[in-house]
Amino acid sequence: MCGVGDDAVWEETRFCGGIVGDVLFGRERNRDFGIGPFAEVSTAGFWDARYGGGLSVLTPVTSNYPLVFSLGAFGHETASLALGGHAFFGLRSHNFHGSYNLAAGLIASVYRDLGAERATLVSVGFELDALLLAMPFLFAAGEL
Repeated sequence: MCGVGDDAVWEETRFCGGIVGDVLFGRERNRDFGIGPFAEVSTAGFWDARYGGGLSVLTPVTSNYPLVFSLGAFGHETASLALGGHAFFGLRSHNFHGSYNLAAGLIASVYRDLGAERATLVSVGFELDALLLAMPFLFAAGEL
C-alpha cells in the first residue's frame, strides 16, 4: 500500500505495485558490497504509471540479509519528472553458480514530483521475486 498527497505526505491510501530489475556488480560472496543500475515500472492505484531508473547500492548486514538503497529519476503520465528512493531489507543471497539471485523482503519507497504540483508518493510493502510466483506453475508443468 502507498500514500499519495499534494499538500500532505499521506492524504490517500492506494494499492501500489511495480516491476523492478537490477544488476549488482562487485559481489563474489555474500559479505561483499555491490553497486549497479536498476530499472522500474510501477503504479499507484492503477491511475499513475511511473517509469525510470537509477543506481542501487547493496550493503551487507548479515550474509543473506543485506540493505539495498536505490536512488533514481522517474517520469510519469503527467509529464513531470520525479526523484525517488527505495530501501530494501530482506533475503538476497549471492548466487555462486549463476547470475540470478532470489530476493524477497521489506521495501520502503519515497517519490517526489518536481513539477508544479509537487505530489509525494510514500510506500511501504513487501517485495516478492517473480520466480516465487512462477514456481507453482513451473512445478505443475514438470519444469522443477
